[in-house]
Amino acid sequence: MRLSFSHKLQSESDIRSIQSLEDNGFSCCEIFFADRESLDEQTLNMIDEVSATTNLLLTAHLPYKNINIASVYPYVWESSTDILCKIIDDVSDYVEIVTVHTGYASPSISGSMDRAVENNILALAKMCDCASQYDLMVGVENAMNERFLVGKTFSEMERLFNGVDRGNLGLTLDIGHAHLTGNIEDYLDKKEYIIEIHAHDNFGYSDEHLPIGEGKINWASIYELVKDLDCPWVIENKCMDDALKSIKYVQGLSSESGTYFRLNQLIRAIRSANSPRALLSVNNDMIDLSENALKLGGTGSIVNYIVSSCRDAMACRVSELVLEDLEKTTGQPKHKFALIATGSFGRAEMSVESDQDTVLVLDDKADEKDREYLRIFSENLVNGLASAGFDKCKGNMMASNPKWRGTTSELISHLDSNYERSVIMDSRYIFGDRPLANRFLKTLHYKLHTDPWYAIELAISAINAEVGLEGDSLKIEFFADAEDAFNIKKYGFRIFSASVKALSAKYGITKTNIADRLWKLQDLEVIDKEAFKRYMFAYDQMARVMMIGYVHNIKRGVVSNEFVQPYLLSKKDREGLKEALRIVKELQGVCSSQFAIAKSML
Repeated sequence: MRLSFSHKLQSESDIRSIQSLEDNGFSCCEIFFADRESLDEQTLNMIDEVSATTNLLLTAHLPYKNINIASVYPYVWESSTDILCKIIDDVSDYVEIVTVHTGYASPSISGSMDRAVENNILALAKMCDCASQYDLMVGVENAMNERFLVGKTFSEMERLFNGVDRGNLGLTLDIGHAHLTGNIEDYLDKKEYIIEIHAHDNFGYSDEHLPIGEGKINWASIYELVKDLDCPWVIENKCMDDALKSIKYVQGLSSESGTYFRLNQLIRAIRSANSPRALLSVNNDMIDLSENALKLGGTGSIVNYIVSSCRDAMACRVSELVLEDLEKTTGQPKHKFALIATGSFGRAEMSVESDQDTVLVLDDKADEKDREYLRIFSENLVNGLASAGFDKCKGNMMASNPKWRGTTSELISHLDSNYERSVIMDSRYIFGDRPLANRFLKTLHYKLHTDPWYAIELAISAINAEVGLEGDSLKIEFFADAEDAFNIKKYGFRIFSASVKALSAKYGITKTNIADRLWKLQDLEVIDKEAFKRYMFAYDQMARVMMIGYVHNIKRGVVSNEFVQPYLLSKKDREGLKEALRIVKELQGVCSSQFAIAKSML
């Protein structure tokens, strides 16, 4: 894998910027041509200068604006294909790979998708034949989630490869696009097609081109699968500062001392464990890794990611081990079941102190024999996770409790309080039968989102809560022999979470993670882009401070991530906490406005 950066080339400043890439750890550069026009002499001279003054391997991203190589209209198809072939001719002395976008079908013509695929094949074949004269590879890029684009699925891409049938055609795997279409794994299962990778992040809704690690893509697992490929890894960010963030993140994945390398080792150890008790040492290593990430300046989100990744793997592995033991003595259950994570476990926002919150969904046809089998499974699972260092829920919201083990209708009918409904709203699938889990989650969210009072009750609790900041002073309490303790959960994080949850309930958002919910609120224009950034800062800062507080408390012999001692924080973290609390107050105001509820009315 060779690090590359996608860079336009339109001026002398672009030349100087590309010339600096090697100093920043890049060995390649993708020259990006977005516009339809043919390359003029000035542009070719600039390419020549870049080639002559650097040791970078160069590739080219061909134009895609106002171009459609899948068009059913002959003059559009011909002009699009011809201009791409002309650019291939022009850059052939400088580059080794050219990347081209697929085309799109006409929404107004019946059967146009099939015709679009066939036209795509014809155009790619013509470009491959042109490129073969110069021993160039052509990489066709997988499409994002727009309805009429060709190549959103691997099967559609494979149809292109088979139809073109040229040895110099490969896949430019755009990981950001594949995340939007939900099929990253399909492409990674066919790595032999990949000749170039486009790397950028997003939250799964739009093609944002965020720095790697700032969205929701699981780069750690992707990196493990592609790190040995001898191809350019092109960072497609909007500016060099973002690209440097991305390269730092990627280098962390490859460094044996890096957070994500160590996390992958922990997950592999979890997957190979032969008993729940064998996971206890891994759990301790997870805590050490989380503390180390904080010392290196990591955010609260990174700690959440480390812990949640390990807890997910633990829940799956212990479930497998328990089932293996049960099958030896009792066989298999007759009907399906699904393990659901809820609370902070369901939000994938776990700290090292977070405990088990689980629900077990039974098939509607489950009989008494199945229920007894799954009772034993649930109790052994909960006990096994506890022996691995994943503490039991203090409120007994676990699958071992009969209240939280049953069919969809039974579980929903057991929701006695708004608190329970609020916790179970943060639910996601962990293990077992995914379709059964999805049916449960759809029914649950339908019940919650069609109840007009549920969102209002959440909003009232959020608006009525007291944020622990008055002016520039934190609300100080006595805790565990410390007279200057601040309850960050009570006076900050829980209010923030309840506000986001109330808005999510109002707008029918089914995502569980706070970051996902905030992104969806921005997508729905409930909040704007700047507000999204501020809210994410507040979330990250509070999560970070909670973890720092936990570490301080453990050293004093106290197990708690609820209280922090502000004067043990660095000045940066202390001021960051105060700013986060000001933002929590802002979010309370958004709730107040959205629900037309003034705090003075409560």
